[in-house]
Amino acid sequence: MNVTTKTFQKEVVEASRTIPVLVDFWAEWCGPCRMIGPVLEKLASEAAGRWRLVKINTDAEPQLAQYFNIQSIPAVKLFSQGKVVAEFLGALPEREVRRWLEEHLPSAAKRELEEAKAALQAGDRNTARKKLEHLLKAEPQNLEGRVLLAELLLPTEIDKAFALINESEEGTPFASRIDAIRTLHRLLHLPEASQEPEADWKIYRGGISAFKSGDYARALEAWIELVGYNRKLDEDGARKACVALFALLGSEHELTQKYHRRFTSALY
Repeated sequence: MNVTTKTFQKEVVEASRTIPVLVDFWAEWCGPCRMIGPVLEKLASEAAGRWRLVKINTDAEPQLAQYFNIQSIPAVKLFSQGKVVAEFLGALPEREVRRWLEEHLPSAAKRELEEAKAALQAGDRNTARKKLEHLLKAEPQNLEGRVLLAELLLPTEIDKAFALINESEEGTPFASRIDAIRTLHRLLHLPEASQEPEADWKIYRGGISAFKSGDYARALEAWIELVGYNRKLDEDGARKACVALFALLGSEHELTQKYHRRFTSALY
């Protein structure tokens, strides 16, 4: 569909409040535009109504081109809820356009994920859990949802948490958080056999018990004490435990703020 200055409000702004609208700014003389055009049309056809494609000829509609500061074409902008939410320039290969659309197109799953995050931010763990579990029924491979739910299950349901992330690939944006869950899962499954030096293992296991009960401050106290003088215990286990718990809590958490400097001092 070709859109003009007169029809832009209805066909793009208002329409995007119902479904996302992808706007292709182009011109007849533009070679790259003739390359990207068929790609966008193919993908729009495959989308089967999930989003719609409109085209704006920048020569015929200079006011729109000026309003959106179009200085190079092709320029592709994605509208949702009446505003631009993402854009790219140039004739990208089809696979890159597909990836871009997957990342930026709004969806019910993305909305549910954001609502779960908002609930977590507000301290409403029950609502967050319900939303994440519902999300993963629809999108079981949603890695961010799996990581968030796994973190939410700690420490009382650590086996379920581990199962959610154990098959995750390396090198994802959530790698440090996934490694943290694996480390903490291992700690809670350490054998109970007596080991030497007995006093140090008692402190170490005391930290593990504190973590298991949700007393993260006491866990950090125990592990940081060991970091200061016994890095060999459980192959630097106390340091790894602290790193994992800090990753789980996040850099802004009050316990991270309180204990991270003490942890760093203990290392050196």
